[in-house]
Amino acid sequence: MSAILSAQDLNDFIGPGLACINPVVVNKSETNGPTEIQIDASGNPVEVSFDGTSSSNTKTATQLTPAQINLSDCLACSGCITSAESVLVSLQSHTELLSVLRQSRGHIDTEDVSDIDTKRQKRIFVASISHQSRASLAAAYNISVDSVDAKLMTLFRDILGFQYLVGTGLGRQISLAYSAQEVLLKSAKFADIDTQSAGRETPVLASICPGWICYVEKTHPHVLPYLSAIKSPQQITGSLLKRLISEETGAPADEIYHVSVMPCFDKKLEASRPDFATGEGVRDVDCVITTKEVVQLLIDENIDFMTITESEDAHGEIFHAMAPKLWPTEKSWESSEGSSSGGYLWHVLAALGDEITKTEGKSASLKVIPGKNSDMVEYNLVVATDGNHEQVVAKAAQVYGFRNIQNLVRKLKTGGKTGARPVVASRTKKSAGGATATLMPTEYDYVEVMACPGGCINGGGQIGAPPTDAGDVIGLKEWRDIVENKYKSMRSSSVERQAVQEWVATVWGSDIDSLVTTSYRAVEGLDTKDAVPAVLVGDKW
Repeated sequence: MSAILSAQDLNDFIGPGLACINPVVVNKSETNGPTEIQIDASGNPVEVSFDGTSSSNTKTATQLTPAQINLSDCLACSGCITSAESVLVSLQSHTELLSVLRQSRGHIDTEDVSDIDTKRQKRIFVASISHQSRASLAAAYNISVDSVDAKLMTLFRDILGFQYLVGTGLGRQISLAYSAQEVLLKSAKFADIDTQSAGRETPVLASICPGWICYVEKTHPHVLPYLSAIKSPQQITGSLLKRLISEETGAPADEIYHVSVMPCFDKKLEASRPDFATGEGVRDVDCVITTKEVVQLLIDENIDFMTITESEDAHGEIFHAMAPKLWPTEKSWESSEGSSSGGYLWHVLAALGDEITKTEGKSASLKVIPGKNSDMVEYNLVVATDGNHEQVVAKAAQVYGFRNIQNLVRKLKTGGKTGARPVVASRTKKSAGGATATLMPTEYDYVEVMACPGGCINGGGQIGAPPTDAGDVIGLKEWRDIVENKYKSMRSSSVERQAVQEWVATVWGSDIDSLVTTSYRAVEGLDTKDAVPAVLVGDKW
């Protein structure tokens, strides 16, 4: 586990099991005698084999290859998903970022660029900052989000030497717009929008949380048909930045180094998926650092965040200058309505409500039904009928944390769902009153699923509560509320789906699917023949 992330930061995770850990493959020795591991005079581990058939009992020493773990080895599906994969990332850290920056500075004045390695160091550095990370920094330093943005501009532009800096708001708006369209297409009531839509699997389950995706791919393949195909804001932002900057500067995409600042360690895992790279191995996101790692970077570089000069005219000319020319800067830094995990559920229900109004002339309202805990909430979109009744026209749910997620996947497996449920329910009911939500996924049109309790604002990469002046520690819930309030203080704007889609078509072209959609697949377990589970050979968790 990363030193940056402590066990105290985790309050809802699944303990690792044998299925989640790559087994250690044991190569059978060709000798008949015993073998043992020894340390040679140079301090290297060697395997010593004794030939039991020889009268002289000959022994052979073979140097062992050091064990290496990289991101592709991560089976982050049973506990690792909210924390421990950070130790598996060799090229996704603030130290690696600093190393790449130093190498680039060292070659920036080199006249001889015939060397390939030298060419690769002449990079264009671009960063994208998540809304949740900005809120976490604002809470940690007790300043406004605008002040955080202005200081980040100075930090990345003037101190670290980045040429571009944007917020992830544009990528989020695109993700939200196409997520809503996806749900509309999969809802049987609106099948006429797409003749292929009837019979598609519902509910649509949000797929922007990489920890949740790992969990499904590696342990619950029956859930795969329900996953949204829309990419996360991080990946959409990365694709757009690489293309627009490449077109603007003439630099090839592999010379553009994109750093994403995120609230979650699992975003490193997402950025490393092979699906999010071109055939030449150019990734949309080259390096992900968490909010905590930004603080650690400041410490390592002896930078006091509070004394960093705030760029003047915040979100004005400087912010426009630090974005690609075709980039709508205002949308980039603005938030959106709904939850602090991106507002996906809110936006999907708003889109469904708009469609009901357009097709039936009825105004829909939202009923919130709390569950047994704050991380399980049901939302009903209802329209008034004759008398004192309400008709449920759409249902959605917020499911955060693995206690609730386990219940969700279990019910999806045993729900006996055979087809899509119409958006407009055939039954009517009175106001829910004091009703408590019961998790019934086959009745939902959409579920906003997040691995962390409290959602993205409480991600494992966020900054923890600082001690008070009296030396007391702020409670986890109280601290989460403070960060949430900082998040809500951001300027927000509505998502105009048609305008967003027109902009995407203008800058990306006709192949829009390559920008906004992806796919997920079951990860088959390894053949454990001749293998020993790693937890049995000394790993401590």
